[in-house]
Amino acid sequence: MARRVPREPVALALLALALAAPAAAAGAGSVLASYSFEDEVATGPDTFAIFQGARHVGTGQGRVSLSTAFHVSGYRSVEIKDVAGDGDFPELQGYFPARRAGRLFFHFAFLTTDPKEELNIALAGPRFFQMEKDGIAFWLATREGRLVHVSDSIPKKLFAVEAFVWYAVDVVYDIPEGSYALTIRREGQDAPLVALRDQPNAARQPGSAVDKFSFVGSPYGDTSNVVYYVDDVVIGTDESIVQLPFVAPGRRKLFVDLFAEYQKQLRERPRCLPLTGPDDVGLSSSDLADLAREGLLDRMRGLLSGDNGTPAEAVRGAASRWQAVFAAVAQWNAGCRALDGGEARRALTHFEKASALVPEGKAFTLSTVLALAAMKRFGEADERLLALAADRDDPRYAVVSAYVGLARGDLDQAEAWLRDPASRVLDRDANPLLALFRKTVPSDLLSRLRAELGAAFPGLLDETLVAEQYYYVQLWKGQYDAARDYALRMGERLRRAGLAASVWSERAGDAAFYRRDLSEARQLYEDAIRGEKDNGLLMVLYLKLADIAHLSGDLETERALREHYYGALTE
Repeated sequence: MARRVPREPVALALLALALAAPAAAAGAGSVLASYSFEDEVATGPDTFAIFQGARHVGTGQGRVSLSTAFHVSGYRSVEIKDVAGDGDFPELQGYFPARRAGRLFFHFAFLTTDPKEELNIALAGPRFFQMEKDGIAFWLATREGRLVHVSDSIPKKLFAVEAFVWYAVDVVYDIPEGSYALTIRREGQDAPLVALRDQPNAARQPGSAVDKFSFVGSPYGDTSNVVYYVDDVVIGTDESIVQLPFVAPGRRKLFVDLFAEYQKQLRERPRCLPLTGPDDVGLSSSDLADLAREGLLDRMRGLLSGDNGTPAEAVRGAASRWQAVFAAVAQWNAGCRALDGGEARRALTHFEKASALVPEGKAFTLSTVLALAAMKRFGEADERLLALAADRDDPRYAVVSAYVGLARGDLDQAEAWLRDPASRVLDRDANPLLALFRKTVPSDLLSRLRAELGAAFPGLLDETLVAEQYYYVQLWKGQYDAARDYALRMGERLRRAGLAASVWSERAGDAAFYRRDLSEARQLYEDAIRGEKDNGLLMVLYLKLADIAHLSGDLETERALREHYYGALTE
């Protein structure tokens, strides 16, 4: 809980936290602050600040970031990750007009991945997070696996917290009386776990004003490795705020829904698809912290939002690394404007300059593929797509592959190969490019195959990737049965050739998921898991099974799968 707000609070990199209406309507003018983290809103003294390191000592390794992994409403929440012993702590601190009289209603939901790790949540006033009047008014925390609230300066036990379970918290704070009512509900249960009334505020100080809230890890002891999620934060003066329905929470936006969103954007003409994370422009989490420390994060966010500016002026005197990233994003912006205006050739020039500056920027490569497809340069588009093979589970990859296939227009050969037992495309000995159907493609594989195959390489690459594009085109057209059948037959042919086929089993499951045949999708995903050794693919498959359990209302299975998924992520 930071004791002061810096003049330029460190904002979330690339994306601002979002402002949205509460899940149920409240009285006009009664909502003082409402965040469900979907649409952009600027940080600042009237909204919130993000402290990647609230002590500002430069050693913090924790973070505050948007996440699509777990959520209650919409498809995003905020992840708060603390790191023990780093001398600092991350914090989401929000502001609202000071309240010195009447009642205040505070609603939020949280999920923690390990109840044994400390977290702290508070409402406070102008004296910040001090145990005095106008300091901390409400304080909720975890201590040794139990949830506690601090009332009259005493931590009072509530219940043992479960990992990977959403809890909805409602506080009604009576400012003149200096007391509050506390209600806490667990996901999947109707009756509240906690229903307390007339609890003295944290410092037992009547008339203690409030004007801010805080979500942190361990601000005092620096002993926590907590990772937890916060969603649907609402503060207001109307009782309807604590009557918001706590519906079955979601986990992330489904890949099938994202595919439909991206497809809609490309239906009219090729255009740049949205950024989904800092790695899209070649940035890592540590890069974001460095940008913040050097005062460049706001400029980067402005550039990513499409601001026209001179990158050289924005980063004059900065490290060459930042100059390259800023220049690359500016080139990408220019390319996106050209592509949207139907100037694919000019767009391609900008995208290739961006990729040359920051080769690891995924968004630059995806955009290059779209420009090449618009120019009918399919061989080059195929090679660029292969550079993104490790991201085949990104719905943008699927949509761009479908777009290339539609632009190509000659996909019937993909069916002919399956009907031809002697097809060289599906013959392991005749076609070494079948290795490209693996989940990941080593960075040097293409260059080795190009040297090995010589003049035959372009044609064989084209023939091989047409199979993948044919599948995605069926999804684009809504021919889900055809996509599933094709994926199953591709898998069978690959198995007969002695090759791994789990990627195609997953694709068959995806097609069943698209048509909302959850039972068949579950079976196909389980088939893909059997014998699979690629940890990256296994994580994706378990998460998709969790989505199926969620949509089926099977909360216990979903929880078990989420824990399996999260454990795999942190091994």
